[in-house]
Amino acid sequence: MELHFLLLLVFSLLFLSLALLLFKPRLLCDCEICRAYMTSSWSENYLNLCDWYSDLLRRSPTKTIHIHVLGNTVTANPDNVEYILNTNFDNFPKGKNFSAILADFLGRGIFNVDGDLWRFQKKMALLELAHHSVRSYGFEIVCHEIRSRLVPLLQSVAGKGDGGGLDLQDVFRRFAFDCICKFSFGLDPMCLELSLPMSDFAVAFDAASKLSAERAMAVPPVLWKIKRILNLGSERELKQSMKLINMLAGEVIRQRRKMGFSTHRDLLSQFMRTVSDETFLRDIVVSFLLAGLKFYTPWT
Repeated sequence: MELHFLLLLVFSLLFLSLALLLFKPRLLCDCEICRAYMTSSWSENYLNLCDWYSDLLRRSPTKTIHIHVLGNTVTANPDNVEYILNTNFDNFPKGKNFSAILADFLGRGIFNVDGDLWRFQKKMALLELAHHSVRSYGFEIVCHEIRSRLVPLLQSVAGKGDGGGLDLQDVFRRFAFDCICKFSFGLDPMCLELSLPMSDFAVAFDAASKLSAERAMAVPPVLWKIKRILNLGSERELKQSMKLINMLAGEVIRQRRKMGFSTHRDLLSQFMRTVSDETFLRDIVVSFLLAGLKFYTPWT
């Protein structure tokens, strides 16, 4: 343990020295926000960077803040968001720093790339999801999950009459994961069977999503990279979760290719007609799985 701490300290000092040499002008910024960031004084009143940024944005007249030491601008101004995401989208790439944060989780999926790769996946997704057969397949999955699992589950709890409660947040999370996995992979994790524990895949996916997002809130940003190199803490957990996700996704792709995908209607089978790279297929489908789960976030 002492060796790990010593290595972490050495790497931290090394990266700090490089940062001082390469980004000295930025580090000399003495504005209130940068000073709070560099000294971590913001942590006295906020649990994480996201909460602090949110409060700064609420108090900003322009709904925009600048963290000069990071070279970052954060905005919640609707006009800015419209301009960035729609009007002049091509001029605002995600960039290497953003992509590095989500690289292990999303790879070259649509949420983590720019340019031609992004346009290719968007075009392909729009073409596939526009097909009536694909939309019908999704509708059938949701209806079947409601009829065969969700309604019977609610009825069984209501029929007990013992005043027992039911965690609806957990129920809808399980419902969402079942539906999205069936639609994306043609895989049924059976999460809505409350008598069964959450599937290992569901647990690993939730953990990978959470831990990847936490990278963006690391102070300083280089900290998660050091932990990744040394295989420490949250980065070790992320590595374990990704190992399971990649193993299962890879096995599903291999089995689908072996059995043939022409008769299957899930999203993976649709994409396999035009994409042969297994790693790229995994990245695409995991990205759509994430998108589908986030669609249900307001429910939970």
